[in-house]
Amino acid sequence: SATADGKSDAAVSAMKFESDTFNFGEVVEGERVSHAFKFTNTGKNNLIITNAAGSCGCTVPEWPKAPIPPGGSGTIDVVFNSEGRPGTANKTVTVYANTEPATYKLYVMGNVKPTSK
Repeated sequence: SATADGKSDAAVSAMKFESDTFNFGEVVEGERVSHAFKFTNTGKNNLIITNAAGSCGCTVPEWPKAPIPPGGSGTIDVVFNSEGRPGTANKTVTVYANTEPATYKLYVMGNVKPTSK
């Protein structure tokens, strides 16, 4: 079926994150930081997350592959590896889903203290 603006609403859902930003403070270079971004399906259809991608190879997201029913919730688990990345960290994870808009941005930030050699 189509809505008044001509878009199909066949399988569009919605998601709401408890928070889209995680500040890990300060870690020592080489540490791994992980965080679970909690979300809820606030739409009327099953929420299907098709992909989640980190802004670099040091930021790896894991997401639920099964559809999340309306009212259901889940987490996107993100691991940031600070190995070889001293200084300010400001990483983005883009989540792709059957939502409007179709992408959400999650942010992981903090400071990585260089290891003293």
